[in-house]
Amino acid sequence: MIIGTKLQALRELNGYSRKELSEKIGVTEQAIWQYETENTLPKIEILNTLQQMFNVESPFLMVGRSPKHVVHEARVAFRAADRSSRKKTKLEARFLDFADSLISYFEQFVRTGPVRFNELQKVVQNIIPSENTPVRIREVARAARKFLNLQDNRDLMARLELLGIYIVEKDLGVHTDAYSTITDNGRVWIVLGSKKKSAVRRNFDLAHELGHLLIHATIDFDELTTTEYKRIEREAHTFAAELLLPSDAFTADFVKLHRRSNPDYYLDLKRKYQVSIVSMAMQARALGLMSYQEQQYFFGQLTKKGYKTMEPLDDQLVPVRPGKIRALITLLFDRHLLTIADLSQSLHVRPLFITRLFALDTDFFVKYQPNHGYISRNNIISFPRHFTKK
Repeated sequence: MIIGTKLQALRELNGYSRKELSEKIGVTEQAIWQYETENTLPKIEILNTLQQMFNVESPFLMVGRSPKHVVHEARVAFRAADRSSRKKTKLEARFLDFADSLISYFEQFVRTGPVRFNELQKVVQNIIPSENTPVRIREVARAARKFLNLQDNRDLMARLELLGIYIVEKDLGVHTDAYSTITDNGRVWIVLGSKKKSAVRRNFDLAHELGHLLIHATIDFDELTTTEYKRIEREAHTFAAELLLPSDAFTADFVKLHRRSNPDYYLDLKRKYQVSIVSMAMQARALGLMSYQEQQYFFGQLTKKGYKTMEPLDDQLVPVRPGKIRALITLLFDRHLLTIADLSQSLHVRPLFITRLFALDTDFFVKYQPNHGYISRNNIISFPRHFTKK
């Protein structure tokens, strides 16, 4: 009987300390410690409470092993506000352990093509110098945009998923926009915050994380000083700006603006590039298209008009949601390669566990509820990289 490692994994996945979990289920913190170290077994009513709370079946706690650690916490690229929070980093690493384990299970039933992200890495690796410079970083971004064949920034999410990157939404709190990492088994993840995201903010988050994955994949974030961390954040920002606002095209459009220091004149460009007004002004300044005085006036107008809280069009441009994981699970259940019973019997989890982990619609599994027979696992189908998102 194995309780400890599974309980600890579930506790960490859900972000509870031992004290917090003890208060939730009405036992002492010492009792939680004893369960996890397997000095004491929980009573049956406590086991039932844990099953309900974590949306798992009893075998999940009683047999088997917790998901394998596939993420080095030091390689998780957090934004500055959360970098010092070890609890937060540990929680997200544990989330990726579970997510990666489930994707590995789901991928047993499909044949997928090569992960093209590896090809992109090879394309840019000769461009990246030992010491990054803005000129070289922009060169990397242009190479990435060409490799992605990114004609319209609205397609960025789909292009990254087609590379083999797994993208998922998650409540990351108010201080974290997104993070990214590459697991020990080579799977590439971008995790996007789900709180109050505009389409343009989401696009920049995706581009920023792609920059980290291509430029900073081998960096140990725990070893960085504050100054070094700020530098690599600037590098990822430079990459994102060039990926989404390529210098030549953006310059040709920007010089046509009648009032470059007035945010209201940027709206057509915002529609075209799906990038925030602020990001366009920052790119213009970086490219020498806007003077320091013009930029200062611009930000003064931004504050005066109340655009620092919400820019024009933010409530009209609809954010694109990740589709790869949803499409994969839909395919498996639509083809009857997996059933609700399999979740219980093989994974020992309930549908709500999958729904919450991957931010699926709450009614996602409703149409797959019983009366679907089990189909042999020998049935394997191809999962094309070019799938249609719903």
